Amino acid sequence: MKKVVLLITILFVSVISTACINNLAVQELNNKAKEYMANGETEKAICRLRSSIDLDTSIFETHYNLGVALIEVKEYEEAQTSLENAIKLKPDFADSYYSLAMAFEGQADKLIAGEPKNDDNSQETADDKAKILSDSEKIKVVELLNSAVDNYNKYLVKKPDAQDKDKITEQINYLNGEIQKYNESKSSSVDDLTNVSPSKSQGSEE
Repeated sequence: MKKVVLLITILFVSVISTACINNLAVQELNNKAKEYMANGETEKAICRLRSSIDLDTSIFETHYNLGVALIEVKEYEEAQTSLENAIKLKPDFADSYYSLAMAFEGQADKLIAGEPKNDDNSQETADDKAKILSDSEKIKVVELLNSAVDNYNKYLVKKPDAQDKDKITEQINYLNGEIQKYNESKSSSVDDLTNVSPSKSQGSEE
């Protein structure tokens, strides 16, 4: 699935909003991770952030930053988990919902791209790929895209003055079109999934 627009860059946040951080090792690991990310050493950053979480699971910034780093290396399912943990700790931080939406989109992209045709793949179009997905895969794609739309909308609610509001709205409209396309391409025996709510495991706290 091609994205229509290139959305805003998601950035690391510094460990500043937590009231009290007694473990200096946690602070050092997060700072080192931020340095690695700035230098493009994402895997090293991920290792530091995981170590930081092992020491203290209560730091919102660590979970959020790990989610951002995991999106960078296309580990979208694990990114989803990290970002959902961040939202539990700080539900009003708008960028967590934006990043979580990207994690859901990434999972949908991987599912779609994981089913190549048997002939010349280089000539394959997005519509060709959609046709070879099974109905169960289309159901999953729709669930993931619905979750992405849901979280983009939450981002806009949490951040109504966002500078990228128009681009996010454009992306939501694009994803709704993709949802409709996959619903229309599934077998007639499968119920319409346009209004399927994200599963509890995928949903985020308002």
